[in-house]
Amino acid sequence: MSQKDYESNLETAISYLKMQNGIDARLSIKKALSQVPDEDKKEDNSPFLKILSMCGRFAIEDGDVSRAAYYIRQGLKLKRFHVDLLFLDILLSKATHRYGDMLTSILSYLVAIDLPDREIYAYDFLNSEALKEVYDVYLPIAYSNTQNHTPVMEIIRDTAEKLRKITTGVYIDKARDIMRAIDLKSN
Repeated sequence: MSQKDYESNLETAISYLKMQNGIDARLSIKKALSQVPDEDKKEDNSPFLKILSMCGRFAIEDGDVSRAAYYIRQGLKLKRFHVDLLFLDILLSKATHRYGDMLTSILSYLVAIDLPDREIYAYDFLNSEALKEVYDVYLPIAYSNTQNHTPVMEIIRDTAEKLRKITTGVYIDKARDIMRAIDLKSN
């Protein structure tokens, strides 16, 4: 099967990023986005999701919150547990002080990094540095700024039990431990 134009431009954008040429990377990713036909805008099209993720990332870097939100939401509508889009949604939620949404995105991210299909998507934010940042920085901010911790913890507990059928649950368990520690400090 031959490579589609938008896939070639995505690869070019990634190459430019590796060479630290952000301007040309942005131009290539915009071109790639414009080339994706409607019939290719679907959940199982990892190049399209990568394009949306990169567009969202560039928009966040540019400080364009509404454009970033558009790309991130468009991608998450297609694939709810997309690691990169969820990580970007965490950053966006923090920037807009939507801590409840931030906590939801963090928990979804922790589920997504534990799903069996995670290796298919060549995620940028599936690494120990991103996970450490989520645990050490974003989770404490989101949880500390979210009201009604008791119901939140109950929902997380119930959800974690259901997820054990498809994930190990280790990332959610660690998040619960961090949240419990925050609650103990505040009492």
